[in-house]
Amino acid sequence: MLNKLKNIWSYSDSQPTEITLALANIALTHVAIGIELSGLYIFRIIIFFSGLYHLYCVANGDLNCRVKASVITFAVYLTSTIAYLSTIGFPCATHYGWLVLCFASFGSMRRLILEKIHKEKIK
Repeated sequence: MLNKLKNIWSYSDSQPTEITLALANIALTHVAIGIELSGLYIFRIIIFFSGLYHLYCVANGDLNCRVKASVITFAVYLTSTIAYLSTIGFPCATHYGWLVLCFASFGSMRRLILEKIHKEKIK
């Protein structure tokens, strides 16, 4: 069972996860940071546009673009998590969702990078 879960984690299609993470950046992440951390206007703009860029890349199906967008998305979620930890911490259980978003974005990024490496070996 653990090997099967590992294979699913490593090789499953990441597009649904990518779309979810991108939509969260467009609709929720920048709003949550604005409400709870205030300011950070440039970072919030980056978050919003990173979500749009990620959706654009998924819609076009360009693997190189998707890899770049997934790296940006992971960086956004990691930076958001660090911003929370360094300012207000995780005062309630819902704030641990930032760790879930980091984990999901890392997994998506990892799968895309492995897919890109595999396709380059085949060429």
